Amino acid sequence: MGWASGIVGVIAAAVLAGGLAACGTPGASAHLPAAPPASVAAVPVRVQSNVVGWSGMAQRPQRIYVGMGGAPIVRQLFWRDWGGPRAWADGKLDIYWPQPGPISGWHPTTYTVRVRLQDILAHDGQRSYRKMADFYVNRRGVTKVLNFTFAVLPGGSMPGWNLPGPDMPSGGKSAGLA
Repeated sequence: MGWASGIVGVIAAAVLAGGLAACGTPGASAHLPAAPPASVAAVPVRVQSNVVGWSGMAQRPQRIYVGMGGAPIVRQLFWRDWGGPRAWADGKLDIYWPQPGPISGWHPTTYTVRVRLQDILAHDGQRSYRKMADFYVNRRGVTKVLNFTFAVLPGGSMPGWNLPGPDMPSGGKSAGLA
């Protein structure tokens, strides 16, 4: 009996010591912070890839249309650093130029492009990038930048991608396309 009660005593002491060690004294042990509940998960950052409005926001889109008709399009986008203060992508930029002559219309010139998204804002709890810059080298070898802001123009009711200018809330000028 002495041997059995000794084992039980050792086990009880180990359980008690383990319990006390788990409680610890302030600063005596390091605990990882508790993970937030699933309902508090961060809202992903998105961007408008389909011209206008708050619907159709996407993460890491393959294309971003900034307008209709002959507006520039960035496509075949490969994204890096998505969700941070700036998101970067490499891809193709199609700029549509009017084509005079017997077969008139708009025909694209394609450039290699680096796209930067930045300035995260929230609308109805949805975080999205508000500014886009498209960096490319034109046919003359000159580096160009197209700047766009996703905003509602004065007198408007829906946001869209706009070239900065005197009517934009933030003001400023945009680089030329040539």
